[in-house]
Amino acid sequence: MKFIMRSSVFALVLIIGVIFWSLFSGVWLENSSVFKENGLLESTQVLTLIITLFVYLVPTFNRFRSDRLLGVFFSFLTLGFILRELDIETFDLPNVFILLGSGQGRNLLLAVGILSTIGFALFKFRYYLDLSVCFLKSRTGFAAIGAGIFLVVGDIFENVQIPFNVLYEESFELMGYSLLLLAASRFARREIKTSRFMH
Repeated sequence: MKFIMRSSVFALVLIIGVIFWSLFSGVWLENSSVFKENGLLESTQVLTLIITLFVYLVPTFNRFRSDRLLGVFFSFLTLGFILRELDIETFDLPNVFILLGSGQGRNLLLAVGILSTIGFALFKFRYYLDLSVCFLKSRTGFAAIGAGIFLVVGDIFENVQIPFNVLYEESFELMGYSLLLLAASRFARREIKTSRFMH
């Protein structure tokens, strides 16, 4: 678990560097390539999300943890962000991957995954409700909520007609994904516990 922590800290330092360089390069040097499609910011977003996905998956294989379903939920959520940032149809992949990774196929895949996770939680509703409250009150939960706030702000900039709006959108999204990585790192190292027992 120390490896996860150190790797996450290293990744976060690099991400902060990318954000500062992109803002400096985009605004002062007027280099628009950093925030173009598949540019530096978008590539860093995808890399951050792939690392985040693997970090969220680690605890799901630990059968002694009782919060594994949270890891499954956030793994599907992170996969959704990856497929949102990647244009799967531009890759030379078998048609089945393109079908599942883009458009309605992607939406169906994610809906099935997330709804199945929620459906499983409903069988032990009181336990997972209590666990969710404990999660939201934890530092891991705060980081996840912060990630959501940054992603919403980034989405707002997408629809605002101001200079460098795409640069700000992509930068805020990367900040959000960075906080999601931070949440994943904490989740992998610290089990979310509740006083209620799972039956």
